[in-house]
Amino acid sequence: PALQIIEISLRNAIYQSWIAHEEEQVELNFQPHDWVTEKAKIDKLWFVNTFTRQNNFIAWSNIQTAVKQLNYENKPLTAENFISKLTLGFWVSLVQKDFDVQKNSYLTLWPHLRHRVFPNAVDSTSGSPLSINSIGNELKDINKIRNRLSHHEPLWRNKKAYQVEDIINKVIEHYDRCLKVIYWINPSNLKLLDIIESNTRMSELCSLHALWKNKQLPAGIPTLQVRKDWSKGVKINPEHTGEIINITAANVLIKSDKNQAIFYGADRAMQGGINTFALNDKVRFTPEASSAKYPNAKNIMKL
Repeated sequence: PALQIIEISLRNAIYQSWIAHEEEQVELNFQPHDWVTEKAKIDKLWFVNTFTRQNNFIAWSNIQTAVKQLNYENKPLTAENFISKLTLGFWVSLVQKDFDVQKNSYLTLWPHLRHRVFPNAVDSTSGSPLSINSIGNELKDINKIRNRLSHHEPLWRNKKAYQVEDIINKVIEHYDRCLKVIYWINPSNLKLLDIIESNTRMSELCSLHALWKNKQLPAGIPTLQVRKDWSKGVKINPEHTGEIINITAANVLIKSDKNQAIFYGADRAMQGGINTFALNDKVRFTPEASSAKYPNAKNIMKL
């Protein structure tokens, strides 16, 4: 989850910050009555249209791959769809001094977007803002971690490790770097990791006890039973109970006890047929979404 949060928050921050900056420039340089017209001219696909085969072949190639994927999926070539298809590496490549205003290149992002994209990226000692190069180097390392994981390469691998504690600490350091970058972009996303207990689970996994348990797995496998019914103890009962509040020759309306919603039940969904039911009967049923006025009640039976 930490890497996913970095990827989503980074791409959204860069894209939205560029748009916000352009809108700000409109408000600074035009009269209020022209703002709507001028803002409509802002290129929503700036990150796509900027790159060409000549000025940045790698970025251009990534975009062409995204175009092929979207066309294959029959999705429109919108900013939102491009953003979801472009890789973390694409966005990381934008965080470098090549796109600094002093370079006077085909794309200028820094330093004017730095405070929007990385509002909390400051030196822990001096408190001064980190340079784009420093931030970019950290992001490149994060992208390497992501690529290693995608290729199923163990993160704990460390040639300099003397003992198992060193190996565990290496994984902890990788995860901590991810948390640091998340904080740089949006500290609120750290709360999300707490909500989904990602940090707690990482703490449990990065321990000598967890490592010991995993090492015991091969020895204990022959003694374990094969479980083919795992889902039986995990599945949640979706059924509702309710009361028949209206009945005709062909269908009923049921008011759910769970959420007070009204459900439509057809004769064919009623155990024993509709003739065995009466007004005010208490029933159990399985809800099903419907585009009609009421959601459906399936597998209706008397209590």
